[in-house]
Amino acid sequence: MPQELSPSFDTWTSMFLLVSSFGFFLSIILSLHKRSRAHNLPIILLILGFSFILLQYVFFWTKYQSIYPHLYFFDAVWYLSFGPLVYHYITRFYDKSFKIGWYHYVPALLSFVLHLIYYVKSNGFQNIQDYNNENLVYFYWSIKSPWLAALSLIIYIVIIKDFIALYQGKQTSEFEILRTKWIRLLINLFLVFTISYISYYTLVRFSFFNVAWDYGISFSMSLAIYGLGYMVYKEPSIFNGELLANLFIKNSNQNELTEATKNEFHQQLLSYIAKEKPYLDNNLRLVHLADKIGFSSHTLSKLINEKAQKNFNQFINDYRLEEAKKMLLEDPETSIKTIYFDVGFNNKATFNTAFKNKFNCTPSEFKKQNIVVQDK
Repeated sequence: MPQELSPSFDTWTSMFLLVSSFGFFLSIILSLHKRSRAHNLPIILLILGFSFILLQYVFFWTKYQSIYPHLYFFDAVWYLSFGPLVYHYITRFYDKSFKIGWYHYVPALLSFVLHLIYYVKSNGFQNIQDYNNENLVYFYWSIKSPWLAALSLIIYIVIIKDFIALYQGKQTSEFEILRTKWIRLLINLFLVFTISYISYYTLVRFSFFNVAWDYGISFSMSLAIYGLGYMVYKEPSIFNGELLANLFIKNSNQNELTEATKNEFHQQLLSYIAKEKPYLDNNLRLVHLADKIGFSSHTLSKLINEKAQKNFNQFINDYRLEEAKKMLLEDPETSIKTIYFDVGFNNKATFNTAFKNKFNCTPSEFKKQNIVVQDK
């Protein structure tokens, strides 16, 4: 009688374990930004859920799940929640006041309850067959079906596309054009994930299917989900023209601006900033400022790079730091947290680092020095 192979890791399973760890790390990184945490929560849960699924796959491939049957992370439940989570995120990106109904999560919640019941009753699904005569178990097997999850993923891709079509209309602003390109990329990544998921349950029926196919499909699913998460993490950089500018920022085919025109545009930019103080907006992006001034994002980015010798973030943060310095001098009793948020920063660590680089001391040290000078 052949002996069963003992549980072990190989190169591929070790790699997927690392990929899963990367997913947990990415979800933590997205959670650290307090101001955007609520907005990014659906994507955080999406990444976290898929990381648990991938970890469950690793335990299955390495045969550790046969020894530790309780190493189960409710993959069927997560798959039913992925569509609503992506829909939730994208709708809020278009309209922050828009709230999707709780009923979108009912299938996932029902699946979780049924899985939890039989997970406990069957001791980690070890003797699930003993309960096949129960009426409730039919609902369990039905909602566990991978084709139900596939249908859910397809339905939400259609719903998301219909929702976006309602908001597109005639796009005139730089922000609207960039937003459309960025959202399309997210949808395409989610589509790759959906196609990969469906392909597994289609191809597994054929004789040629083996573990190499399983690894390949899982890799494409990982690439799609973590790619989507990375795009969400880098959203500020993309909308500031600092990342993938050639892909997202439209390069006008106009002739090169003359030096006189550049100087004129630069003065127009400085005048607008001095008068309107757009840098006080915590969510200011390159495309927003371009729309307000009437420049293309490409022109504005190039103008800042050439005239200020800085990128957009550095250029705007200089104004924010000067505003913070002014507030610290005029009202030293105001808390650092209030100041960094009021001048446009979203993160205390970023504010402290930028302040120290510019003024050679931290905001707290600057405040203390100013108080000492005033006392004298």
